[in-house]
Amino acid sequence: MINLISAIIMASGFSKRMGQNKLLIKYNNKFLIEYTLDIISNCNFKEKILVTQYEEIKKFGEKLNFKVVINKYPNKGQSESIKLGVKESDESEGYMFFVGDQPLLNKKDIEKLINVFKEDTSFIVIPKYKESLGNPVIYPSIYKEQILKLEGDKGGKSIIKSSDKIKYVDVCENTLFDIDNIDDFKNLLKRRAENEKRLNSN
Repeated sequence: MINLISAIIMASGFSKRMGQNKLLIKYNNKFLIEYTLDIISNCNFKEKILVTQYEEIKKFGEKLNFKVVINKYPNKGQSESIKLGVKESDESEGYMFFVGDQPLLNKKDIEKLINVFKEDTSFIVIPKYKESLGNPVIYPSIYKEQILKLEGDKGGKSIIKSSDKIKYVDVCENTLFDIDNIDDFKNLLKRRAENEKRLNSN
């Protein structure tokens, strides 16, 4: 079945809480952004769009044949990346928005979200683990005009609040794990060590 969803990866942030560009931090011999791009490149999307202000991240995207869009006004907040991605996308059934700092994202959960969206393409699809919600979120194309009116750093939360057509999909805890600060990164290293220990003991 053809996937008529556009994947949009938002990678223009300033990582103020981290104090350096978190997407270009090395984890297990790869940069954090590479984990997101690699997983998405292995998924069947109509198109894959990377929005960034960084030359190095642009090169990673081009290497994997993503359509790269340069964000010239990243100081306008996350909404600028969202709008640029939508403006540059072809006609789609929906837009699946990814952030670049979720290195434990997995293909199985991405496909699970897509399959739920395909059941009824008028619903916003949001991943959740217990009481936590996160990314990637799928917005139907009927919200395109609302998306293009977004301002500042709030992303699509205002659209979600005003919608009565939302589906929440259970995903594994690691899928929602993101890196906002150095403690999160230390937690990532700890998770890896625990995972390796578990594998070695089997």
